[in-house]
Amino acid sequence: MKGNDGFKWWRAVGAALWTLSALHVSGQSARNVADSALTAPHIAVSFGGYSPEGDLAQRFGAGGEVGVSFHVKARSGFYWGTSARFGFGASVTEPTLLANLLSPAGELIDNEGQVALVTITGRSGRFTGDVGYLFPARGRHANANSGWLVKVGLGSYHHRIHFENTENTIAQLESPYLAGYDRLAWGWCVEPFFGYWHMSTLKRVNWFAGVSAWGARTWPQRPMNFDDGSVEVGPRFDASVGLTAGWVLHMYEREPVTFWN
Repeated sequence: MKGNDGFKWWRAVGAALWTLSALHVSGQSARNVADSALTAPHIAVSFGGYSPEGDLAQRFGAGGEVGVSFHVKARSGFYWGTSARFGFGASVTEPTLLANLLSPAGELIDNEGQVALVTITGRSGRFTGDVGYLFPARGRHANANSGWLVKVGLGSYHHRIHFENTENTIAQLESPYLAGYDRLAWGWCVEPFFGYWHMSTLKRVNWFAGVSAWGARTWPQRPMNFDDGSVEVGPRFDASVGLTAGWVLHMYEREPVTFWN
């Protein structure tokens, strides 16, 4: 088995940040956002890592996440929007996984009779609607649009085992047989977040960072696991805690230009 495929995900995140930053330059004007509270719609690209808890820890190890979101910070401090996050790179700890496909030597054989090189990792997705409140920074570094952000999201969560073969085809790990091995589970989740939100007068220097934790009630979506013949029953309690940070691209309107005669 090979290592995880996290590198290409980070490369994709870098490309997304570059593209969105270029768009951001043409859509944001420099202004002193510390003076007064603004209504600020924005797009964010986030990344982070998490540690599984509950039933999830019995199947997967720690992994990474990337995400995209659209939110609005109102003048009042009210914060709302939607987020999509995708987990990758988690190690898999299922003891009987692919047991019925392994040779006596413990090797997986592909369609050409060669020892298969397969990457096995956990994948997941979370889609939430979010509400929260921004408490502006006070004191020496007071900023009406920066401060402590508290929010909670409610939505959908799923996870599965991902197989990536870089050589010849393995028929048993293709559709429709793949469904007998991927352990897909799906349900609903609640996700609280607490962190710092920074909105700067400088272009591109807008970010957030904090602690995110979520809990999910999920149900197995496959009728049977082909490798050991087991039938999974739910519900499961899948949970995680981790650190996350993001680059924020604001879309607030330009200030009007005043001409003096």
